[in-house]
Amino acid sequence: MRECLYCEETIPNNRHKNALTCSNEHALLYKKEREANNYIKVRNTADPIIKLREHFIDLADEFGFEVPIDLNYVSPFKINWSLKTGTFIKEGCTGVALGNIGYIFFKPLILKIYKLC
Repeated sequence: MRECLYCEETIPNNRHKNALTCSNEHALLYKKEREANNYIKVRNTADPIIKLREHFIDLADEFGFEVPIDLNYVSPFKINWSLKTGTFIKEGCTGVALGNIGYIFFKPLILKIYKLC
């Protein structure tokens, strides 16, 4: 016996064998629920990266891109150093990418922010 994932009623035998719902209407409603849950997951993952990226853009507006910034001027409490969307290579060093913005540590306590294409 197969049960509908939306209403928990029995799925009729005339529905195809891969059906998870008892009707097309319930299939659409179940799909909407899944998509809403997936959207929440994506937003929960993307929001911290977006906020961190905006923080680096603010720093670049204040100090400039590709300019050495002393980390004493950067609030380390606002930065989650584990977040990244990828890596890049500039000046022979590997940096951390946050979308189209990236950063590299040089020497102890020196940071450079880059605009990536």
